[in-house]
Amino acid sequence: MITPDILQITEFLTVLQLPLGLAIVILAVHGYRRNTSRPMIFLGVGIAMMTLVSTAATAISSVLLDTFFVAPLSLAAETIGMGLILYSVVLARRK
Repeated sequence: MITPDILQITEFLTVLQLPLGLAIVILAVHGYRRNTSRPMIFLGVGIAMMTLVSTAATAISSVLLDTFFVAPLSLAAETIGMGLILYSVVLARRK
């Protein structure tokens, strides 16, 4: 059973995740502009997908759509984000 304390902790962590993700994305964009490094932009977009887009998808889909769609939309955003991060760390460095 979900208690009010667990909901408060979840809400707090969700609100904390947004500015942290935004700060990392901003730093990645600055790194891209400074070095014109393609992997850095993929890293920034991947982190944005995992934090900002995933949280937004969860919030919007839980309000507008049925609860059945909440987890798949959030997981899809996170999976795309992980793929972009993997590309930035491993594959883009080879070029």
